[in-house]
Amino acid sequence: MRLSLVATVGAVLSLAPILCACGEDRTAVADGPQSTSRAATPPATPHPPAAQGVCRRELEGFVMAMSSLRARLARGLSYDDYLRAVRRLRSVYDGIDARRLPIGCLLTGGTPAERAFNLYVDAANAWGDCLATASCETTAIEPKLQRLWALASAQLTRAGRAM
Repeated sequence: MRLSLVATVGAVLSLAPILCACGEDRTAVADGPQSTSRAATPPATPHPPAAQGVCRRELEGFVMAMSSLRARLARGLSYDDYLRAVRRLRSVYDGIDARRLPIGCLLTGGTPAERAFNLYVDAANAWGDCLATASCETTAIEPKLQRLWALASAQLTRAGRAM
């Protein structure tokens, strides 16, 4: 009985590399061309037109609000103004119904937009923690804030390109 359990486990483990080498249509891609039905299909666009419209409708306000914050940061903001802006972003973010978004939209636009938002929140938290500490000066926290904002800006650019 024990030998058959070991043999079963061994057989399953030996199939793992073969299953991982399968393409989308479950044909092995290592040894030859995929099925002719897949080769005749034109390559998919990143977002079909209808899906792109849903993506843009759901994410555009969020991405534009963060772009506005990015522009305001370039001119300079007080902590209170920044915190209000991040809270407005939170309300826009909460209004997005991710269940309506196609997976391609979530991956190419939604994920970088959410990462940018999280970085703006991280910056708000770091700035607030500094202000709550008597020994922390804003000049000491500024390099960290600048780094977080630069990372957020890069993610925001990626999200904007995806739409």
